[in-house]
Amino acid sequence: MTKIIMSTDRPNKTQLELHRARKDFEHYLNRMGFKYEVCEGSWEGEREQSYMITLHHQGLGFTSLKRLAFDLYDQDAVLRVSSYGGASFFNSDGTRIDVGKFIKVDSIPSDKCYTQSFKTGNIYATV
Repeated sequence: MTKIIMSTDRPNKTQLELHRARKDFEHYLNRMGFKYEVCEGSWEGEREQSYMITLHHQGLGFTSLKRLAFDLYDQDAVLRVSSYGGASFFNSDGTRIDVGKFIKVDSIPSDKCYTQSFKTGNIYATV
């Protein structure tokens, strides 16, 4: 299944603003019928809460989630993971960067971005 990994966090938001944005986004995901896991991740060396969202059949929902990330939550990029494990960053400037595979790893890498599911404890990184 194709997934998108994204966040609603920004370093300049207060804890109250972060909480409100996260709850609003989770309400949207539930209302639209998306399955998701709340995660912790790292983007450019900063830890943040993120979401690993399973897209609908044939990747439906990617464009709407990407627009939310860029337009409402001011995100720099989202990560799309294909059902085959290939990973690409889609940046807010419209560029796409293929970054290899998104795989489960044994520990949090010190030198790259990662995503860790709160539900399962699994840690994922691109290689």
